[in-house]
Amino acid sequence: MTMNRRKFIKLSALLAAGLSAGPALALTRDATQSASGAPLPAPDAIYTLVDFCLNTQYQALPAEVAAVTKAQILDTIAVALPALDTDGIAQLYALSRETGGKAESFVLGTSVRLPAEKAARLNASMAAALEFDDTYEPSLLHASCVTIPVALAVSDMMGGIDGEEFIAAVATGTDVACRLSRAGSPGVSPFIVGWDPTPMYGFLAAAMVAARLMGLNRDETVAAVGLAYHQLSGNAQASIDGTHAKRLGAGFAGYGGIMSARLAERGVYGPFHVLDGVKGLFKQYHAGKYSEEALLGNLGDEFAGVDIAPKPYPSCRGGHVAVDGMLDIVTQNNLGPDDIEQVVAYSPPAELMLLGLPLEKKQNPQTIVEAQFSNPWMIAAAIQDREVGLRHFTQEALKREDLKALARRVTVAEDKSLVRPDGGPGYVRLEVRTRDRRQISRQVNYAKGDPKNPMTAQELEKKVFECTDAAGMSRKQAREVMQRILHLEAEKDVSGVTAALVI
Repeated sequence: MTMNRRKFIKLSALLAAGLSAGPALALTRDATQSASGAPLPAPDAIYTLVDFCLNTQYQALPAEVAAVTKAQILDTIAVALPALDTDGIAQLYALSRETGGKAESFVLGTSVRLPAEKAARLNASMAAALEFDDTYEPSLLHASCVTIPVALAVSDMMGGIDGEEFIAAVATGTDVACRLSRAGSPGVSPFIVGWDPTPMYGFLAAAMVAARLMGLNRDETVAAVGLAYHQLSGNAQASIDGTHAKRLGAGFAGYGGIMSARLAERGVYGPFHVLDGVKGLFKQYHAGKYSEEALLGNLGDEFAGVDIAPKPYPSCRGGHVAVDGMLDIVTQNNLGPDDIEQVVAYSPPAELMLLGLPLEKKQNPQTIVEAQFSNPWMIAAAIQDREVGLRHFTQEALKREDLKALARRVTVAEDKSLVRPDGGPGYVRLEVRTRDRRQISRQVNYAKGDPKNPMTAQELEKKVFECTDAAGMSRKQAREVMQRILHLEAEKDVSGVTAALVI
């Protein structure tokens, strides 16, 4: 017995709905209208998001969205470049080259080409590894480190993807990732719920971006997202334990998204009721607690990408308020390390769990990832060097006795009043006692980079050069790449940009 794809889709839908053939089971393109020609309701909210991702053209993007998306592309590529030889990434790179495959897509900064899904896995992991990637603060999601490496890898594989199409794919995919992440368990930190939203929602967004750039149709894209949902993961334990897994989650999502799209292109289907099904994402992962308004409200008119915050420091975004506050205290009061007797960092519960406890571990991090998620370490660097940069998160830095001694003078405490009411990283209050018995207090609500406290163009450029310098790229090459990305809409083939990144 043979069965064509359309019959298979209809049969699967009937089975999923308990053999109830209602209008919501119109799953194929040909069945999206009633006999009278009127449109039928989407069988699942994922169809609405897929339609948005596939059909939104560059010309429909607000100018601000296009500009912000290009800045995010530049930022993501920059933070990925110096990460290739970091722990966890170096091993993944060696394994990826050893297992090989068709040379389709560049490993960023190199002339090495791997199968698209492998390249995306590596490049997305690189973009996340240094904790320098931008953050959608309302849900603590890092969307760019998934959507942009996926778009780059697929563009290399396909060839001929122009800059306008690339920007539109990234802007819509990023918007969907943000919407998904803020819709589930509204008003509750994902780390309290237990999820790391980046590898969780990243799978679904990666599938959509890949499907669009591969030219898949609506049914195939839903199929791809369904396959991605079947792989979806992303618990927060890696962040709490400070392990290499934290660096790899975005890469797993990128790999899974592209693989799902490639399978869907060949006729493989995942579940259709990805979000609203009886075992769909919102019921299975959020106990049915979600906001339809956060998911679909003003879709196509408002883009979450404009609210994504670039990071000025290569560490957990939740700790940036503490860095800003400490830098302000030492500069405004002209304090040196020897002037400070004790610092108490007050944080809300989620940030205290992630960045302050257990205190002994946070005061004496043994791995770079542990240091990236330690308020005492970040505060110590701000006191000692009056800056926090890539050099503070290396094996050499972990051996610095001056930083370790200062970190031991930083303690932590909980203050529930510091929970950010609109979601995202909480506020911080620092209380400093100096050796001459002064008491200095500072509360910081919005870290540098937040839309309420934006980075300047000069600060963003400084960050790009910090990353390209660390990767060994010449300033001349870095400036040329920067200009191409900031004018990406003029590129006829985006794969030329990844080729220009070879160091």
